[in-house]
Amino acid sequence: VEETDKITIETPDIAENGAVVPVEITANLPNVKSITIIAEKNPVPLIGQFHFADNAEGWVKTRIKMDKTSNVIAVVKADGKLYAARREVKVTIGGCGG
Repeated sequence: VEETDKITIETPDIAENGAVVPVEITANLPNVKSITIIAEKNPVPLIGQFHFADNAEGWVKTRIKMDKTSNVIAVVKADGKLYAARREVKVTIGGCGG
């Protein structure tokens, strides 16, 4: 997996409630096939994987649950390669229960 600045992850710097953290990912790469979202310190880190049709724009906007402060990682498959970017989100109230 190659780190790149061609993937933008937009999140709040501080999420007051980990149960609803808005995340927007834009991949400025050619031939994006999928975007995978990972919350590094969640009990189950894999948040979701989104697959795209040919010629689709590599863009996802959703809300995720986060257990505690950690990195949100976007892994993008494009042109047969894997690219990644990460952004730390501070969580004040966890949203994964327990």
